[in-house]
Amino acid sequence: MSETEKPYTVIIGLEVHVQLATRGKLFCGCSTQFGAPPNTQTCPVCIGMPGTLPVMNREAFRLALKTAVALNCEIPRFTKWDRKQYYYPDLPKGYQISQFDLPMSQGGYLPISDPKGRFEPKRIGIIRAHLEEDAGKSMHDEAEAKADSRIDLNRCGTPLLEIVSEPDLRSPDEAKAYLTELKLLLNYLGVSDCNMQEGSLRVDANINLHIDASEGKIATPIVEVKNMNSFRAVERALAYEAQRQYEAWRQTGHKLGDVPKSTHGWDEQDQVTREQRSKEESSDYRYFPDPDLVPVITTDEQIDEARASLGELPAYLRTLL
Repeated sequence: MSETEKPYTVIIGLEVHVQLATRGKLFCGCSTQFGAPPNTQTCPVCIGMPGTLPVMNREAFRLALKTAVALNCEIPRFTKWDRKQYYYPDLPKGYQISQFDLPMSQGGYLPISDPKGRFEPKRIGIIRAHLEEDAGKSMHDEAEAKADSRIDLNRCGTPLLEIVSEPDLRSPDEAKAYLTELKLLLNYLGVSDCNMQEGSLRVDANINLHIDASEGKIATPIVEVKNMNSFRAVERALAYEAQRQYEAWRQTGHKLGDVPKSTHGWDEQDQVTREQRSKEESSDYRYFPDPDLVPVITTDEQIDEARASLGELPAYLRTLL
C-alpha cells in the first residue's frame, strides 16, 4: 500500500544528538577520544564530585554556533545553562547540564529532496538546536544471562548539540532523507564525524498518526522511538511503528491525550518496537538555571564570523551541477 493509499497521515519529528568534534569535554578538560578503557577519561568535574565547578568549552560553543547558522536558525544574543534533573545509574550528578527556555538557537530549517521523486522538495523546520552534556554508558550483560550491569563514565560531559525538528516529516523516506542531508552538512562543516557506531550521532523519533475517521480527523498518542543505530533502522522502525499505531487505534480507539506519551525501543533482531516506559514531561525534570555557570552573550561579530566560515554549503553546490 502506497503512502497516498493509507487511511492515515504519518507525523514525524526527529531529535538528533550530535557529538561535537572537540578534544575536551563541555565543562572540563577530559579527553573525548573514543575507545579508551572504561572510566579512564573522567575527573571530579564530569563525575559530579561535590565542590567542583564547570567551565564552558569555548570551542564547543563555536562549533554549535556554526551549525546553527548553517541551519538558518535565529541566534538569540543571550542564552543560559539549566539543570535537567533525573536519575540514571550512568548520570552520577543526578542532573544534566542542558538548555531549557533560552536555547542558543531556534527557528531554523533544513531543505530536503529525493532524487527518486518519492516526495516533493520541502523545508523541514528546526525548533531549536541547543548544547548539553552527555551522560555515561550502561552496559547490560544479556548474552550470558547474568543480569548484571556495568557503568562506563567516559562519555559523561561529552559536548552534544541536540537538533530538534518540527513534526514536518510525513514518511520514513522523508525522515531518512532529512538525516542524510543533516549528516552531510555536519560532515561538510567539520563539526562532527557523525559516526553512529561510536555514538557520535544518535536519533530519537517522535511519531503519531492523523487518521481520517468517520467522526473526523483523529490523532493517535505520540510515541518516542529509541535505540536505532542506523538510518536504515530509523526507516524500518518508523514504518513498523506507524502500522502498529494504526492497528492499536483500531483495537483500542485511544486518541492523543487519552494515554500518556510513551517510549518504545527498536528491536533490530525482531524488527519490532517494544514499549519501555512512559515518557516524562518537561515539568518532571524540574529545570532551573545552573548556579555554577554564567550566561553566554553571543555578539553580532561572532555570528558574522560563523557565517563567513561556512563557505558554499552542499545544498547550494548541488544547484550548480
